[in-house]
Amino acid sequence: MAKFLLDTNILIPVEDARATPDSYASLLRDLQAKGHTSHVHDATLADIKRDQDAARRSISLSKAAKYPRIKNSWRDRSALTKEFGEIRNENDLSDAHILSALYDGIVDALITEDQGLHTRAHRRGLGQKVLTVRQALDFINGTYARIDYVLKSVSRKFCYELRPTDPIFDSLISDYPPFASWMEKCRRNDRECWVVEDDSSIAALVIFKDESSDETPSGVLGDRVLKLCTFKVSERYRGGRLGEQLLRQAMWFGYDGGYDAAYLTVFPKQIALRELIQSFGFRNVSEQANGELVYAKHWDRHLKLDASDVVRVRRNYPAWPAKFHRGLIVPVRPGYHDRLFPEAASRLADMPGDLFASAWSQGTPERSSPSNSIRKVYLGYTPTATIEPGTLVAFYRSSDNEMGVKSAVTAVGIAERYDRIDEYEQAVAIVAKRSVYTNEELEVLVQKPGLKALTFLFYGYLKEPLLRADLEGRGLLDGPPQSFVGVSGDRLKLLEQFVSGNLEAA
Repeated sequence: MAKFLLDTNILIPVEDARATPDSYASLLRDLQAKGHTSHVHDATLADIKRDQDAARRSISLSKAAKYPRIKNSWRDRSALTKEFGEIRNENDLSDAHILSALYDGIVDALITEDQGLHTRAHRRGLGQKVLTVRQALDFINGTYARIDYVLKSVSRKFCYELRPTDPIFDSLISDYPPFASWMEKCRRNDRECWVVEDDSSIAALVIFKDESSDETPSGVLGDRVLKLCTFKVSERYRGGRLGEQLLRQAMWFGYDGGYDAAYLTVFPKQIALRELIQSFGFRNVSEQANGELVYAKHWDRHLKLDASDVVRVRRNYPAWPAKFHRGLIVPVRPGYHDRLFPEAASRLADMPGDLFASAWSQGTPERSSPSNSIRKVYLGYTPTATIEPGTLVAFYRSSDNEMGVKSAVTAVGIAERYDRIDEYEQAVAIVAKRSVYTNEELEVLVQKPGLKALTFLFYGYLKEPLLRADLEGRGLLDGPPQSFVGVSGDRLKLLEQFVSGNLEAA
């Protein structure tokens, strides 16, 4: 099981005398029920000891004593600064000590609501191991891996088509009371939105509009700008990566539509959303009078991207790189393929498709999570020792005879990292935020040696899937692939030719 480190802002709301938020209470209960362990760090105790309220300090320390303690590492202040960024005060010093435990693998994940700590971790490459309470609950309970709701595809609608009393609007009004009257203007002005719905309510929503340069806030550049006015995922559907799916929709729309930039405003407390958009090139360019931060993404359409520069590629997503150095064809069994790429199965058989496509290969009504994320993880067994970042990856779905699905390359991504997995805790650290696998499945997978994790940036589906006959006939495959097939030289050029201009978001 995994070791979770609780930050001060998690420990105190749980352990102090005030009413405990439901999500915090659920967190500790579920951690224990699933067999995970909770720990506190010496640096957290140091934070508590700085509390000026003596009575509260004494109570907090006594309650913290029941948790196993993680000690400070060998690093002095100078080494911590070098590893984890500038240390300006004692709180920064505590944060650096906590991140050192995460970096050294002493614990598997940190749970915190501290946005500064999330940012510091993200800069050090530890962002995937730092979870909010909501994200931790989603992982612990497997909701990143499985969702029981049957949802429809992302739809483009007018705002006046949305039911005004839908529950998703309650939290929007709570955060911003004038939202109700603003929404009425959207309805009257035929404002459009992207929406994901179940049979009775809105699961996720983005309201958008065109803006010209004289309308945009400071720091947003360009003559034609896409404004994401509202970006919201219903609390009920957190953990299904719908926010990432809608961000992908918006970025494809903006790039294909010729926009110079896209932007949105977020409150500082929206840690998860800020972390998500920053990883795809949105930058904080200004701040509004009400405290909202303006995040903008600008596309340089003249930039010749080299696929090996994976950070720049992700920041310019979905711009397609001009140069690849190597390629790979990855065979995926139908069940896992349909979780990773839910829209693909309906392209290969005469079946209806939706965002949460059924597990066609199993021939059952069970609905599997599609991993709506842009950055996905494929787990499998292969003798391939290394995969270079920036490798063009073509995913090949093997056939499913009883369902009449043909073998073909259906989806394309770009490799970002490749890891050998030897134990469950390592799997958790790599896939915790973007896995299509349940915790139970992970535990089974790591029992067999040779498990590898391929983290990749998902671009899209081939408008015309490359059927096995075409792949063999044109020399890309010599037969049905049993493992990873490397592609280089003329074959790589041919694969690029097949993919270029044949991609679409969904």
